[in-house]
Amino acid sequence: MVARPVPADWLALRRRADHRAREDARDLLRLLTDHLRARPAGDLVVVDVGAGTGSNQAWLAPRLPGRQRWVLVDHDADLLGSEGAAGADDRVTTHREVATVDDLPSLVPQHGEVVLTCAALLDLLSTEELETLADVVAPTDRPGIAALFSLSVTGMVTLTPAHPADAAVTAAFDAHQRREGRPGPDGAAAMTRALRRRGAQVETRATDWDLGAEDGPLLGRYLDDRASVAVEHDPDLADLVREWRDEREHQLRAGTLSARVGHLDLLSLPSTSLDEGVGAAPGHR
Repeated sequence: MVARPVPADWLALRRRADHRAREDARDLLRLLTDHLRARPAGDLVVVDVGAGTGSNQAWLAPRLPGRQRWVLVDHDADLLGSEGAAGADDRVTTHREVATVDDLPSLVPQHGEVVLTCAALLDLLSTEELETLADVVAPTDRPGIAALFSLSVTGMVTLTPAHPADAAVTAAFDAHQRREGRPGPDGAAAMTRALRRRGAQVETRATDWDLGAEDGPLLGRYLDDRASVAVEHDPDLADLVREWRDEREHQLRAGTLSARVGHLDLLSLPSTSLDEGVGAAPGHR
């Protein structure tokens, strides 16, 4: 699923920005809850892929209707053991499963009301893993399920003020994400195409990070990681990236640096949802 471990402190740093960005896709949440409320009563099973420390569950569980049984799936047992997911919500029970995308066909129930969800994951997956996800959401041999895939990186990054090295850093970072033929920042678009080929109804919304002086620790860590990945991909950029990072650090300390980082949320509903009157909000299609 993800080749390198994802540090728990990074997930903690980004949680506030993630939750803030997801407010821009509240209409997708409304479409999802309309879909769920139109279904027979019963416990909802929510399978959260790449669940990490539970940030997705913390945001989404209070906003979904009814009783919920969450299955948190991650390849990293240490992350899954972290506290701080849904909190004290007596409507929610949680089960943790150390597994990968390849295990989903056996983990996702084939009956009952199910939602498959993930956050900040699609841009990290291989084409084969994206196809596996699409097969689980929109299988050809039985009715499909709902899916909400949030906060996928799109590759759009705007740092203000601009710097001459921005383009080189972005190109190296994106090329690293696309290593070994991965879609990388095109992951959400690839998932959209895969689901629509299978007949699912898909809506997407921008959920960009807008980071400023108040997000200093997150912005600094984001720049550090971006610089490290760029140099890992192209060691010849080391001097240029070092100068870029030093200048960005001066701006960060002065409170003059801001960033807009592109993310995308994707909602997939079975085609029968629209046939039965759960309409689609205006937006990207």
